[in-house]
Amino acid sequence: MLETSPQQAVFLVSAAASSGSYASASKHKVQPLCGNSEGWGPLSPIRFDFTPCFLDVWIATVAVYGIIFGSGAIWYLMQRQKPHPIKKNWHFYTKLVVIAFIFACSVAQAGLQVTYYPDIWFGDFRFWTTIINIISLAVIFDVQYLEHRRSRVPNGVVLFYWLLFLIAHGVKLRSLIAQDLWVTHLPYFIVFCAVMALAVAEFLLEWLVPKQATGYEALVDEIECPYNYADVFSVLSFAWMTPTMKYGYKNYLTQDDLWDLRKRDTTRTTFCLFEDAWEHELQRKKPNLWFAIFRAYGAPFFRGAIFKSASDCLAFVQPQLLRLLITFVESYRSKDPQPVARGAAIAIAMFAVSVSQTVCLHQYFQRAFETGMRVKSGLTAAIYQKSMRLSSEGRANKSTGDIVNHMAVDTQRLQDLSQYGQQLWSAPFQIILCMVSLYQLVGLSMLAGVGAMVLMIPVNWLVARIMKALQKKQMVNKDARTRLMTEILNNMKSIKLYAWTTAFMKKLHVIRNDRELVTLRKIGASQAFANFLWSSTPFLVSCSTFMVFVLTRKDTLTTDIVFPALTLFNLLTFPLVMLPMVITAVIEASVAVERLSAYLLGEELQRDAVVIKPAAETDGDESVRITDGSFSWNKFEENNVLENINFIARKGELSCVVGRVGAGKSSFLEAILGDLFKVKGYVLVRGSVAYVAQSAWVMNASVKENIVFGHRWDPHFYDRTVKACALADDFASLPDGDETEVGERGISLSGGQRARVTLARAVYARADVYLLDDVLSAVDGHVGRHLINNVLGPNGLLATKTRILATNSIPVLAESKYIIQLKEGVIAEEGTYDKLVAIKGGAIANLVRTANNEDQEQRGDDQGHENGNASPDEKTLSQAGTEADSDEREEFEETHEDITDLPPIRPAQLNSTRRKTSTATLRRASTASFKGPRGKLMDEEENSHKTRQSKETSEQGKVKWSVYGEYAKTANVPAVIVYLVALFAAQTAQVGGSVWLKEWSEANERAGGNPDVAKWLLGYFAFGIGSAALVVVQTLILWIFCSIEAARKLHERMAVAIFRSPMSFFETTPSGRILNRFSSDIYKVDEVLARTFNMLFVNSGRALFTLAVISASTPIFMLLIIPLALIYLYIQRYYLRTSRELKRLDSVSRSPIFAHFQESLSGISTIRAYRQTQRFSRENEWRVDANLRAYFPSINANRWLAVRLEFIGSVIILSSAGFAIVSVSTGSGLSAGLVGLAMSYALQITQSLNWIVRQTVEVETNIVSVERVLEYSRLPSEAPEINPKNRPPISWPARGAVSFNGYGTRYRAGLDLVLKDITLSIKPKEKIGVVGRTGAGKSSLTLALFRLIEPAEGQIDIDDINTSNIGLMDLRRRLAIIPQDAALFEGTVRDNLDPGYVHDDTELWSVLEHARLKDHVTSMSGGLDAKVNEGGSNLSQGQRQLVSLARALLTPSNILVLDEATAAVDVQTDSLLQETLRSSAFNDRTIITIAHRINTILDSDRIIVLEKGRVAEFDTPQALLKTEGLFYKLAKEAGLTGESSGSDQKTVL
Repeated sequence: MLETSPQQAVFLVSAAASSGSYASASKHKVQPLCGNSEGWGPLSPIRFDFTPCFLDVWIATVAVYGIIFGSGAIWYLMQRQKPHPIKKNWHFYTKLVVIAFIFACSVAQAGLQVTYYPDIWFGDFRFWTTIINIISLAVIFDVQYLEHRRSRVPNGVVLFYWLLFLIAHGVKLRSLIAQDLWVTHLPYFIVFCAVMALAVAEFLLEWLVPKQATGYEALVDEIECPYNYADVFSVLSFAWMTPTMKYGYKNYLTQDDLWDLRKRDTTRTTFCLFEDAWEHELQRKKPNLWFAIFRAYGAPFFRGAIFKSASDCLAFVQPQLLRLLITFVESYRSKDPQPVARGAAIAIAMFAVSVSQTVCLHQYFQRAFETGMRVKSGLTAAIYQKSMRLSSEGRANKSTGDIVNHMAVDTQRLQDLSQYGQQLWSAPFQIILCMVSLYQLVGLSMLAGVGAMVLMIPVNWLVARIMKALQKKQMVNKDARTRLMTEILNNMKSIKLYAWTTAFMKKLHVIRNDRELVTLRKIGASQAFANFLWSSTPFLVSCSTFMVFVLTRKDTLTTDIVFPALTLFNLLTFPLVMLPMVITAVIEASVAVERLSAYLLGEELQRDAVVIKPAAETDGDESVRITDGSFSWNKFEENNVLENINFIARKGELSCVVGRVGAGKSSFLEAILGDLFKVKGYVLVRGSVAYVAQSAWVMNASVKENIVFGHRWDPHFYDRTVKACALADDFASLPDGDETEVGERGISLSGGQRARVTLARAVYARADVYLLDDVLSAVDGHVGRHLINNVLGPNGLLATKTRILATNSIPVLAESKYIIQLKEGVIAEEGTYDKLVAIKGGAIANLVRTANNEDQEQRGDDQGHENGNASPDEKTLSQAGTEADSDEREEFEETHEDITDLPPIRPAQLNSTRRKTSTATLRRASTASFKGPRGKLMDEEENSHKTRQSKETSEQGKVKWSVYGEYAKTANVPAVIVYLVALFAAQTAQVGGSVWLKEWSEANERAGGNPDVAKWLLGYFAFGIGSAALVVVQTLILWIFCSIEAARKLHERMAVAIFRSPMSFFETTPSGRILNRFSSDIYKVDEVLARTFNMLFVNSGRALFTLAVISASTPIFMLLIIPLALIYLYIQRYYLRTSRELKRLDSVSRSPIFAHFQESLSGISTIRAYRQTQRFSRENEWRVDANLRAYFPSINANRWLAVRLEFIGSVIILSSAGFAIVSVSTGSGLSAGLVGLAMSYALQITQSLNWIVRQTVEVETNIVSVERVLEYSRLPSEAPEINPKNRPPISWPARGAVSFNGYGTRYRAGLDLVLKDITLSIKPKEKIGVVGRTGAGKSSLTLALFRLIEPAEGQIDIDDINTSNIGLMDLRRRLAIIPQDAALFEGTVRDNLDPGYVHDDTELWSVLEHARLKDHVTSMSGGLDAKVNEGGSNLSQGQRQLVSLARALLTPSNILVLDEATAAVDVQTDSLLQETLRSSAFNDRTIITIAHRINTILDSDRIIVLEKGRVAEFDTPQALLKTEGLFYKLAKEAGLTGESSGSDQKTVL
């Protein structure tokens, strides 16, 4: 400290004596309102302290805060918070008593002040401060009284009041002690100390003692989000997350450990906000999605902006404080050093600013991320709801993959923008603040820096435009790959049967390697160039500024200018780097908004397409009426699919719609549903509708859930439904009965079972009108007869209902009341059965005659096995139909507002209310109250079911190092090493530039001017540009040689593994889950992982260099490094464990959202027909909420960590400043340059430390994608495609002999055998029929022949070669098949017939002619290159089956397997096809026909009858009929023996 002379000492003592102390007053006021001789100050002239009057300014400020904000708190508590019945306990009374004592002491203080300041107290600020303080205490008393019953947490205003009260009084107490007030004015000192002590007690009581909870709060405490009951300090420091972090550190978190969402974060709430805003936009001429998003979610976002601007301003206070610190250090080289207290104050101010900045920044981040989360969940729900309303033209250009991409990619882009979008205004704001600060430092020289930045703007803009174009291109590539992958997964069975894996692998490789990765390389190169611009900009700015400064000004460029300027330039780096990234994000988001706007504005169903009225009451009443109706699939095209339709259906009658393939039968039903665009006419439907689509749509749930379908549980009627739909035997044979999980797209059920489950769903719904699309085609003949007798016929369960059946089945026509025949979209014939049969030469009369006369050939149309996507006839429901009827709406409103509801399919809900309708009618099924998602009810039985789908695995714990090793290997190890060297060199060059500046400024100080300007400038420039160039090298190497290489290899390995996986994998794994790996995980490997690794390494390098620089300036700092590093690692480990599990839970809970969405999209007609869109939307919301329950804690865990780490950063700032102050004040001679260098780096370390942990987690999170990709790369594979040691001859199978020797097989390990001990021999060129009841193993025989399932015992020989010994491709390519499911792909007709492009046009036209498709293909625009939509949706079901036949004709095999090949075609087409199959082209082939219907195989040479997986009979048809065994029974049931089957007659309820 400074020595004082005797004269000075005398003066100070006398001055002190005359002024007295805080409590003294002078009659001669020196300054207004201050009766103390020291005046307002703020600093005292006689000691290093504030003046007495200025001390009370702080206390008055706190009191004013208490009055204003306390009044606001009182208003809020009275108006917005409801009182709760909480008892007044000791805590309540103690707080009020303590505050009353403080009040009393303050009154005593005022009284003492009146006595101490006689004559002048009325005009003294110190007295009025005490009065204001008393008023504020009264206001705070009121708040604390009210909050007891009206708030669950201590009021934030009160907590801050007491904290600030203590700080202000603490500063004053320190001053009073320094003035020895206890000697001169003891009473005042005692009262003041009492106030302090009581205030401490009050603060602790308010903050730390928990409030008494209500009974309700005590109940919900476990699952409620802790944010709801966190106090303001806990919110600011994220301490409310600590219990979760602790729990996650000790245990692996599971979904059950997560708390519920806050009500404002639930998808229901966010969707309602968006819906209101979007409705408001739709009133405008040009609806704007941006405005809707801002209106719905803008408020918290803008509150975040306030925090952000505070944080930005605080960031620019630091360079000013640094300048003061350098001046302080510099003063020790002069004769007049500044007091140490000043240095300490500067260090504490730097620490306080740093902590405040942290708090503000993370409150902003919290709001930004929450907004992002709400935007995503609200839009996800909106996309789902919109998909339920899209019309056929709205869906026309949108494949399922496209719509799923809206949900997966576009919403994610908007979420990303919400998180960082504020940088759009914040970055320019920071740049302006920076420029203002620079102006103070270097004057107009800073304009040179501004100029350099302005020059960079157009260059940056150009780069951003290039990158936008590339991003757009990449989105198209991604969509194409996702679409192709979706189709491959949906049709994997067909791809394997046709041995098309190579062809589709090639298709995938073309999109991936030749399009997607090429674009990615270009993105990488433009990214490198952009990085060069961003990293060189701050250097150019500082270089040009310093250059202009030294050339134009006479001032010396010294350390107190250089280092604050350098700190400012470092601060400038962040907005400059962020701005282009945010611009890119804005561009990506604007592309997403364009896409989403187009989707949300897409054509919806006609609201007036169908008029819905109450149900008809008595039999014979009109239920459905179409008057003069013309309908089209696309309102923008003129070709109508149905013209001039007039039709009436009545209650209690069965009406049949017949016609050839493509005549418009399915379209007719969809017109009644309102799915087609009504060009003209009138459609009336009375009552509720049940619809059975031609392609049976089943949900990935249990069979029971599929049948009950959200209606109330009624066990009695359920049993009747099951028996009527002939499902009882199936349930007995299914592994878990009706609890059997059907798998995705009903994969574990046979075609007939799927058809009957969907029929049972319709029957159970007890609707008024039934629309049945070809329900008999997929079932066996005898089952068809059972369904006619028990469900459809005059004595069936639905006898009192209106039934409209589109069919190719002849037997059912006799049971119908009315028949219409469609021809090319027009009604050709109509009337009763007897009337139409009597018309000579009539189409229907001919049909019936043909069917009766030629049983062996032409009754082939009443079944067939349909699966796959819907016909063009499956798209949409009229708005009128989307509303639940009044009964259902009442039930709906019973449900909780927030709870998402889905059907509880438990026998518990027996008490469903009966509905009063006509006595002859089944009561309507009412919708069950939602209780959560499907399947959730069954958790406790999870392990008891054999058919449960495999759960998505989620590795627990740390990602294994082997995964990193594997990634490094695929990423090219030498390139990784070169990258690390470039990175280290770039960092060294950056630090070199700063050291060079230090030397330069110190040289200037020594010289007292600016000598050798050229040398110093060129050196600095070289360091800057060198560093930027090395950044380019590192980016290029990382992207082009490491990241893209790894992405290519990993995708290829996974794709190969998926193609080579056995069918059992696809049966137990939802395609949404596989698709998730190919979309979201591959995206991370492609684009995110390299970026996160780069940021991790860059920031780690930066932090190490910073610590080295600080240690070099003040070696004592090294002592702190170890304890700080240990705390840092401890926090990091604490965080990593919890965060890792939260991220994994987030990842695993995302797949079900997409799986459910895809499932809903494929069954949209059914969902709309049953008017269940609300229920499915609620389930979607529930699934999104389940995902958010993991996502919300995971973003807050990031904030929790950042606040703690940045606090360590603040400690580093405090300690490096503190050590520098101690060092210079003890005479170490530390140079100001070194302190400036060290501090300018210390100020950056907070950011680096934060980023290191954030990026460590990001790397861990994203490396999980590599782990998941690698997991699928190692899937168990099928047998090899080619066995080089055992290849069959080229002509094999030349004869076509097939023999099964003791053959047995199962679908997958752990299940029972489906075929047992099959021994039989099929001679060359023999025609074999295979029959049996549903589930007997007919289709399994096909799968066994093609080795889609491998033998568990025995073998199959073809031409004496054991098929198990040869490669799968050799086997499958040499066999021809027409499978049950006609799988068509998006592309051209040519692609669908010959994806490998091995046949020429002549061959293709020839097979199309044989398959009776040539005319249709010729009429399509483009011929062989005509477009086929996704799933073949622009062809009818029958036409798709014909494409399958054409494929089989292309395969030159001597063995042909027909798996119910002509199920979905009309009688005439079937007749022509049967002729084709019996023509000379097929004479030399062995034909094995799997038949549901006996009549199609009566002309076979021999027939195999299967029963429960065994061969029950095997002989010629004649011999089998004579023995009167199983085959005879089946023939009798199908009505082929001339005897009646005598089925049970069902009575009608």
